[in-house]
Amino acid sequence: MRLPLALACCIAFSSYRAAAEPTPSELEDRAAALRVKLKGQGYTILIEAPFVVVGDGTPAAVKHIATGFLRDKVKMLEKDFFPKRPEALIEVWLFRNERSFRAGAKKFFGEGPDTPYGYYSPDKHALVMNVSGLGTLSHELVHPYMEANFPDVPSWFNEGLASLFEYPGERKGHIIGQINWRLPNLQKEIRAKTLPDLTKLLHTTNDGFYDAGWDSYAQARYLVYYLQEHGKLHEFYDKFHDDTKDRSGQAALEAVLGESLETFEPKWRKWVLALHYER
Repeated sequence: MRLPLALACCIAFSSYRAAAEPTPSELEDRAAALRVKLKGQGYTILIEAPFVVVGDGTPAAVKHIATGFLRDKVKMLEKDFFPKRPEALIEVWLFRNERSFRAGAKKFFGEGPDTPYGYYSPDKHALVMNVSGLGTLSHELVHPYMEANFPDVPSWFNEGLASLFEYPGERKGHIIGQINWRLPNLQKEIRAKTLPDLTKLLHTTNDGFYDAGWDSYAQARYLVYYLQEHGKLHEFYDKFHDDTKDRSGQAALEAVLGESLETFEPKWRKWVLALHYER
């Protein structure tokens, strides 16, 4: 019997996804190994698929983050953007404060973090977080999902989408980003006329994005935020993901906007300047 197309797609997708992500037994084995390794050190280890979570807060606090904030953000990110889960088994380390975070990163990963908030280590397959604030967790979650779903994504969009969700909210059951602390500096650069145009942002190399002499994170975030607020973010993601010719995103962006970046740029800058951030 021939299945309806929609049902056939769902079955094929489910089989593919189950084969790619860590299996329940793999998650159980990793959790068991960590319980042995960390025995007596005050850590709580639990499974929150597709991750194994390790935390040095109280068991109730670790469980609250894992089954609350983490589960909620994973569910919405998968629903809206990422049909494929990370293939690597990733540990999520939740340290209760900055001091604990820095000590834990050094002890377990041999790394001295250059941030007080947290980071994703693709080499160590770990999200290492200071959970005195949870925005960095929702930011860093985007990166392993991007690796699995959009492996050649340029840094501007990888960090732009991740930065969007570092101050997450919800609208009609969908994850959204809200105006955050990155806005004032972006507005300052626009007024000072030191912000490069969007074309330069889109064509900046991956390393160039991180070494930029301007606030590339804020520029990328509020370009993505514009798309979100105008109902174009999901359409852009799909077009960009599927565009095999222009990997900068410019062609997809102009198609979604219905105009060139040259004509869009002044409108976007004016729109950004009208936004208001409440501390």
